[in-house]
Amino acid sequence: MTEEFDAFMELFKDLPREGPGNVDSLLSVLDMAATPPDARIFDAACGSGADSELFARALPNAEILAVDRQAQFIEAAQARGIRASFKVGDMLEPDGKFDLIWSAGAVYFCGVEKALETWRKHLKPGGKIAFSEVVWLTDEPSTQAKEYWEEAYPHMVGIHQMIGRIEALGFRVISATPLGRPSWEAFYDPIKKRAEQLRGQGPVMDAVLAENDAEVAMFEACFGEYDYVVYLVEPA
Repeated sequence: MTEEFDAFMELFKDLPREGPGNVDSLLSVLDMAATPPDARIFDAACGSGADSELFARALPNAEILAVDRQAQFIEAAQARGIRASFKVGDMLEPDGKFDLIWSAGAVYFCGVEKALETWRKHLKPGGKIAFSEVVWLTDEPSTQAKEYWEEAYPHMVGIHQMIGRIEALGFRVISATPLGRPSWEAFYDPIKKRAEQLRGQGPVMDAVLAENDAEVAMFEACFGEYDYVVYLVEPA
């Protein structure tokens, strides 16, 4: 582990979640996916378990398997007492077949094509995949937003381009729903408070906090040009 990675993990320690999201978006996914009460759900790159906890509350008879590559997040999820099975693991290696495979903001690690092609064979008949991905909502982003995202996520595409990529893989897009500003604020507000507690602890931490500050500043100036969009898809 590098000092920078350790500082990043310290910044995210004990936060409610590791990225934008909300209850309504997950409940909508469960509803539109017609997820059965006893569903088998795979939470890919689950972080500290915020979404697994919502699934467990909404579907008390579901079997929820959740993995993340970071042991710190898995330990935090297990400490929350969530009715789910958490383990350190690869998001591209589900154990068995599922009614719903869910991934919040993590397909960019491997690319949507690899994720969907891998997960397809782990779906039960009628099973669905849902994932959130940051995309452009405008064809003409501002210079500030474009420069930021070209460095942070150079493969970022528009909302409709993503639909085209999904359909080219042989999937049908059931819905594509932007999260909206409150979902980002629910993530950024706790992380801004956490950042203030960590300032001045050393140059490595301060550098990580500066990157976070730049992200928040860009959000406050340019949000609406981009958003996380929740895509619910099924094999065509």
